[in-house]
Amino acid sequence: MNDIHFAQKLKKTRSDLAITQQQLADQLHVSRKTVSGWETGRNRPDIDMLRQMAKIYHISIDELVSDAKASEHQQISIAKPISPALRITRTSLDIILAMLITGRFTQSPTYYQGFIPVDWLFVFALGLRLFVSRWGLKVIHSLRSPIFLSVYSLFVVISLYSAFTNLLDMGLNLQYISTVVGVIGIVNIITILILQKMASNRKP
Repeated sequence: MNDIHFAQKLKKTRSDLAITQQQLADQLHVSRKTVSGWETGRNRPDIDMLRQMAKIYHISIDELVSDAKASEHQQISIAKPISPALRITRTSLDIILAMLITGRFTQSPTYYQGFIPVDWLFVFALGLRLFVSRWGLKVIHSLRSPIFLSVYSLFVVISLYSAFTNLLDMGLNLQYISTVVGVIGIVNIITILILQKMASNRKP
């Protein structure tokens, strides 16, 4: 592969994973200018850098340096690796959002005061879901990010607190939903920590 194709491959692989040059540079402990040089063909990364980049991108070195004209199937598999932890988290948050919306609009108006904590829980859950979108991951970088885990933990605490302190205002329906939402959140956080710890242990 010539330098131009190699540089384009490096840039495309990084861009497809929604990782900025600065984020990659920080993880490799080099300057952004160095990463830019690799992607413009001014210079090439050494084998150690390629090995670290492949690990960050969750692909093999062979895939990283393979010809830029690889098959479409290979390109798709490289561009969109979704970890089990991320897949489970997205599904969990989708379920949480669906439960909150359903509970909010099917609850009797008698318990209108209970709508306020549920509305706040919905806003919280929506924010968490945006964090794990392709664009949100640019901000938190990883599900083990202190920002994401802190916000998620706070969401769980508020869910359970609301369920046990607003019974008379929320009614049994919303109390049940708040409790289940909190439990789903706890299970999801534990799953994230376990799966990502296992993934770290598998890396050479």
